[in-house]
Amino acid sequence: MSDHDTQARPPSDLIRPLERVLRTLHANPFPDVVNPPEVKKRASVAVIIRVQPHYSHWPPRHAQDESFIDVAHAGSAEQRAKAFFDQDWVKHGEPEVLFIRRAAREGDRWQSHVALPGGRRDPEDEDDKATAIRETAEEVGVDLSDANCIAVGNLPQRVVTTSWGKVA
Repeated sequence: MSDHDTQARPPSDLIRPLERVLRTLHANPFPDVVNPPEVKKRASVAVIIRVQPHYSHWPPRHAQDESFIDVAHAGSAEQRAKAFFDQDWVKHGEPEVLFIRRAAREGDRWQSHVALPGGRRDPEDEDDKATAIRETAEEVGVDLSDANCIAVGNLPQRVVTTSWGKVA
């Protein structure tokens, strides 16, 4: 390990812009798009962003540590996001986005595509968020409950058409 590897790491150039984008998304939710009457299918995906800590700024492990912040119990999504981004280890970490690679299956038009986790809405799903949470747990085993993540908002919704112009 070189001396450069053991030096304190400056804050990430991506963390503050990421925080601004997520706060803006939370403050300005996109409107709900209702399916056209002839479209019975609906799908949702999750954009999962995590911050990978740098070894020189590791997060505290225990609530007894004075720098520990219990983000899961910090209040509203906005308060939780602020508490999260105010942590030293987050400021020096690197954001990562989770993508999946769809399975290669004969006849599947989406086979081997790189995508966000998610999928088709089931009748028992309360809303698009519930669909994204369920599908993400099924596909990649990530628990998107409030105890494990901060849901900041939704991305723009759209009606998807096929390359032949038919509504999917």
